[in-house]
Amino acid sequence: MNVFRSICLLVAIGYSGLALSATPVSVKTVRYADVAYQPVHTTAAEVIAKHDSTISAEISAVVINVKHDTGDKVNAGDTIIELDCRTHKLQLQQAKANHDAVVAQHTNAKKLFESAKKLQKQNNISRELYNQREADAARLKAESLGSKAGIESAKIAVEKCNIIAPYDGYISERFISKGEHAQPGTPVFQMITSAKGRVEAHINTFQYDSFINGEDFQFVYDGLSYDIITDSILPVLDKTYRTHTARLTFTENPAPTGSHGELKWKDSQLAVPSNMVVVRNKQAGVLVADNSKARFVAVDSYTEGHPAFVTLEPDTQIITIGRHGLKSGDAIMINP
Repeated sequence: MNVFRSICLLVAIGYSGLALSATPVSVKTVRYADVAYQPVHTTAAEVIAKHDSTISAEISAVVINVKHDTGDKVNAGDTIIELDCRTHKLQLQQAKANHDAVVAQHTNAKKLFESAKKLQKQNNISRELYNQREADAARLKAESLGSKAGIESAKIAVEKCNIIAPYDGYISERFISKGEHAQPGTPVFQMITSAKGRVEAHINTFQYDSFINGEDFQFVYDGLSYDIITDSILPVLDKTYRTHTARLTFTENPAPTGSHGELKWKDSQLAVPSNMVVVRNKQAGVLVADNSKARFVAVDSYTEGHPAFVTLEPDTQIITIGRHGLKSGDAIMINP
């Protein structure tokens, strides 16, 4: 009798355990559409000038006039510094005179060669003299071309006596003064363009894909946000920073050139907060309610502590409370 009672007790306990395991787990959920969002990415950025140039002298001469100084706004083609051009103008005159002399000699050589050709047909000139006339005409033609190039070279030198602004902008620094002797390659002033600058940022490899497909790019500086669009991003890594260099353009009013701020953009993919992620069998994912049962939805390429990129139907119910210890397939009861 005691054995029979023991068996009955064990059977009762077994049935009780089965009933307990089949009891739905009480959970609370939230709609995917209510928690899904586009993560915002940020990185340091600065506004760089489209052109920031060190302008140098291209000829050897003494500075005779400084027409613009540091801080001045100038237009493309404005003369900034004047150099003493007397020597170069004399060289231009000499080049023209040399060219005129060579042209005159070439003209005479051509006439002599024409005469030689007529005499050669009549067999009234030696072959040696004929060849000499032909060579003289060819040599002087080449010399005339060379002397013409000398004129153009001298003209360029004279043009370089005025050091001009290559574009619209500002003189940010002047390096030379009146009376100083400039040599080719001597920096004379620093110039920065007045055109609106561009945003430059260094994108690390983890942000690269989100940047490429990003939306709503903004540059934030001094509490203000400026709308920008992507101009370019290098697919190769920078040797110094081991990042991808990106350039962006302002769509409207720009931030001041030289300002340091923050580049922000939204990810094109929807994600859920990291606190909704669970790990089952070493796989990260979220638990959702599916016909009174829990269902595990895996999340690929998840980084702990970061948003989890997962695409679900808007009305999908994500389990938030009661998910600890819950497995895919377990019975659940959703509490309001």
